[in-house]
Amino acid sequence: MGSTMPLYIDTPTVVAIVASTALIYISLSSLPNWARLWSRKDKPKDCKDANDDLANPVAIINKLREMMALVTKVSDEATPDELTNWQMAAGFYSLLHLNTELWALDPDYREKMYDKDDDVKLDELKELKDALEYADWAYETCFATLSANCRKVGLDLLHHDTATEPGRVSHFIALDHKNKTAIIGLKGTSTLADALTDLIATPKEHCCHFDAPETARGLDSNNLFCHEGIHTAALWMADDIADTVENVFLPLGYKLLICGHSLGAGTACLLGMELRARIAAYRKNFTDLRVLAFATPAVLSFKASKECAPFITSVVNNSDLVPRASIGNLLVMNKLVLKVNERLDAKGHKLDTWAALRKYYEEEVAKVDDDLLFSAKELEDFFNETHCDPEVEGKDHLFVPGRCVVLWDKGENDNHEVGGIVTDCEMKMLRQIELSSTMVTDHLCGSYRDNMVKLIQQLEKIV
Repeated sequence: MGSTMPLYIDTPTVVAIVASTALIYISLSSLPNWARLWSRKDKPKDCKDANDDLANPVAIINKLREMMALVTKVSDEATPDELTNWQMAAGFYSLLHLNTELWALDPDYREKMYDKDDDVKLDELKELKDALEYADWAYETCFATLSANCRKVGLDLLHHDTATEPGRVSHFIALDHKNKTAIIGLKGTSTLADALTDLIATPKEHCCHFDAPETARGLDSNNLFCHEGIHTAALWMADDIADTVENVFLPLGYKLLICGHSLGAGTACLLGMELRARIAAYRKNFTDLRVLAFATPAVLSFKASKECAPFITSVVNNSDLVPRASIGNLLVMNKLVLKVNERLDAKGHKLDTWAALRKYYEEEVAKVDDDLLFSAKELEDFFNETHCDPEVEGKDHLFVPGRCVVLWDKGENDNHEVGGIVTDCEMKMLRQIELSSTMVTDHLCGSYRDNMVKLIQQLEKIV
């Protein structure tokens, strides 16, 4: 006769199982809706948002894989011989060092590369400074704080949406009754969802019909491509607010001002284009709908970037990396790093280990002298050779949209005064990644504000 062995589970095991189950439940419950595979299974089929294609992890992964495939393709074209991590690091160290040496030898070196276009005017700078505050406020998560900020400058906060998910950005809408302007502020990157929207950067054809018969002064939709993730966010916003804009703000005679920083800037530009395409009244002039964007990423193909200049202004601060982080610029940077390593090999530097890289840094990079890896003329020739005609670069290459107001530090020779010019996406300094120790901090709202205030003070002294 057989017997059955009773199953005993000790108390610690029970506690562990219960605790683990609770932890898993809490973790899954705390996931944002977009990160849950099951989050939209009960959503009505006829209820579709613009960002539904980015509404779950599987869709996002597929989009990121598509983006990585494009980056790999472009990278392979730029660097046929794969570089090691040590060689890549040596290339970047060398370029940072080269910029320092060139600036030391010629304090006006950087000034010569920037100061070739029209100077920005004082009145425009003051307007841009105010608009930067709206873009900065969009990062605020507390309604009461945002409302208080608005009241201080005579605005009434009408709407505040803090929800973010891939293909959707936080924003607020406020009314300036004195100037009869509705202001839309769009938030930049501050969450994982925002970062995913940034990363889904495959150029996609824009579906706006800018060449409709009534758009006598609109944009040509032929060969118009844009950043997919940011375009999705702009479409979501347009779907959400277009009726309010057309049926409330326009009848009341309110103009529309759209502002944003970074991701918010790119969304602002594409939202402005989308609303202008949808609402005929905005195609009658370039004053009733305007976009003032800061640290704007490359989001539009060349022709569209040029043609939206009458109603979009993008501001780029110093060596800010984000506006320059386009596929085209990365392609040029890859070629330059490869060329740097060829020059290092020719000089007998075999940088294939950490020890070799460290020795190179201590003996070569740490000192500033006139033994340059490349002369200023050689660098200029390199960029002239590698920069294709933007008209023929193709859909994979996106640019900073609109008029571009570019600010830069003039350097120690000019007491670090700030220069400011009005140019466009063809400017060579926007079509290359400018390696510097401030390329990340230059992206912050505070850095934009500091340089605008400094330039305003300089211009006020002249007046």
